[in-house]
Amino acid sequence: VFSDTRKVQEAVDGVCFAAFVASGQTCVSGKRVLVQDEIFDEFQDALISKVTSLRVGNPLEEATDIGPVVSARQLERIEDQVARAKAGGAKAVTGGQRPSLDGLGKGHFYEPTVLTGVSPENPAFVEEIFGPVISLSRFRDEEEALALANSSDYGLGGAIWTEDIRKAFRVARGLRCGLSWVNCHHRNDPSSPWGGFGQSGIGRENGPEAFEEYTTTKSL
Repeated sequence: VFSDTRKVQEAVDGVCFAAFVASGQTCVSGKRVLVQDEIFDEFQDALISKVTSLRVGNPLEEATDIGPVVSARQLERIEDQVARAKAGGAKAVTGGQRPSLDGLGKGHFYEPTVLTGVSPENPAFVEEIFGPVISLSRFRDEEEALALANSSDYGLGGAIWTEDIRKAFRVARGLRCGLSWVNCHHRNDPSSPWGGFGQSGIGRENGPEAFEEYTTTKSL
């Protein structure tokens, strides 16, 4: 999120959708949030306010924002990753535990969580936390933003929030990921290839490239 984003609250709303849709359990969830120094404090305050307003509960109820994670085993994995992140210097400014609300104790629920003070070596930055947990880090300039974004074994998708169209294209080209969005996230065009770099999968879905997955070549 660059300091020239159109509206900080708009970027916060977009980040929350990217991170917490399906309780943070999608292949392309936005988990590492990088914010430029000039707007970091404003963004952090707005993000905390937004995340604390998300309602955890029964996913069949219309008022629910965050449902359970997929299994008890996954819940324990999330707890372990957050514990190791905290041991590595991160701080949970909201969430960071199972909810104590009545009726949720028996389910695989975890509070939507924002971790700050996350270094590039921290487990929350290095690993994929498949649940409602995000890390929040700051950057000085475009060069540092790209270096931080690309310092990962994963590379499925990344989003850029800026009003500068030249910067948007420049940063999108520099990101080591298969999908780049500008001022949005999770958008999917069936004609556009979907796939990642590094540990984020092999091959492509959608687009002409998808035909290659169903094609066997033969040399004669």
